[in-house]
Amino acid sequence: MANHELIELDYDPLEFLDGEGLTSAVSQEGVAEVAETGTTEEQMATTLELHEALGGCFNIVGPIALCYNKVGAGFKVCLKLAGIEAACANIGLNKCQMLQANILLAKASIEVCLKGKCLTYKAQACYRTTPFSKWKCVSKSGTIICL
Repeated sequence: MANHELIELDYDPLEFLDGEGLTSAVSQEGVAEVAETGTTEEQMATTLELHEALGGCFNIVGPIALCYNKVGAGFKVCLKLAGIEAACANIGLNKCQMLQANILLAKASIEVCLKGKCLTYKAQACYRTTPFSKWKCVSKSGTIICL
């Protein structure tokens, strides 16, 4: 079936978004999530043990880079501005950390999350060529690595 074809359904597949249905759907998901958290963490730890040398760096824009290394059942992430490690944090399963730093020619605010089996980021980064020039800024997001 092509994406542009319209199918008429005899039921509402998004009924849970209406009124009280949303509350019950959220509470059911929350209970299931709590019950599965222990097994999910164990599975993630096992997967990470298989990949002992995970790590790397990539540029967000200009002199702004994000580096990551596997540490135990999580990751250590560091924000580098002009080659200087300006901020670091450890991230565990289903957690997020905000890395923020500012030096004379570069500044960034990056949220890094380890959700499920993927390490993702959302960044706002700015740089300038001289201390008196205007900031050039970008917003980026994406997946760093998925296991």
